Amino acid sequence: MLKIEDLHVKFHARDREAVGGISFSISDGEILGLVGESGSGKSVTAMTVAGLLNREKADARGRVLLDGTDLLTLNEQEMRRLRGKEIGVVFQEPQSCMDPLMKVGTQVEEALRIHTHASPAERRRAALRGLEQVELGDVETVYGKYPHELSGGQLQRAMIAAAILTRPKLLLLDEPTTALDVTIQAQILELLKKLNREQGISMLFISHNLQVVRRLCSRVVVMQRGHIVEAGETEQVYASPRDAYTQKLIAAIPRRERREL
Repeated sequence: MLKIEDLHVKFHARDREAVGGISFSISDGEILGLVGESGSGKSVTAMTVAGLLNREKADARGRVLLDGTDLLTLNEQEMRRLRGKEIGVVFQEPQSCMDPLMKVGTQVEEALRIHTHASPAERRRAALRGLEQVELGDVETVYGKYPHELSGGQLQRAMIAAAILTRPKLLLLDEPTTALDVTIQAQILELLKKLNREQGISMLFISHNLQVVRRLCSRVVVMQRGHIVEAGETEQVYASPRDAYTQKLIAAIPRRERREL
């Protein structure tokens, strides 16, 4: 489904590569966790897959294959056609991703306006269905609200609804629960499990928190300073980490959180 082969990413203004030759794959319907501290290269990897890397400021080489198509060979126009249709993206801060002057419903249905020939009425019906899928309650009311009228958890659900509306093959989730409190975080993780189970969407879930990844992902890839230091089944990595960096990430998890599972 997604196969990354020897990916290198280097920003022109930096001496060291942000991503230094990594390889991993995601199977159809799989949720893979990509874990590491800030600066490990995990978000740069996701931006490269999504075609959001500024090509005037960074170079990428290697191969990023989505169902056999090498995304690194596509131009910006070709990537825009894929992003939002075949690849959905959910970021950490929904407030910064949404236009404060546009109603939520209009923004949720934006991908349909760009990538389909659906009429305004069809787009509205699809957006309402999407808001229902992410369990946003009174969807008619939510559809007509502005972003500042929703809570952080509600906004993140709306962002997920927007990302899955075109039924993409791959959903990239970059720290989507970090800014949320523990209760809302757990609800979003359960929602992602449900969407994966019911729709079969493959997901790349990026986080600095191995405990959060353990709740959601079947496999995990651990990155440090642009390199993969450990990879495997999540429970195996969590129970018997081989690399000292992975051991450090696990040791940083509060004991109370560890006892929850």
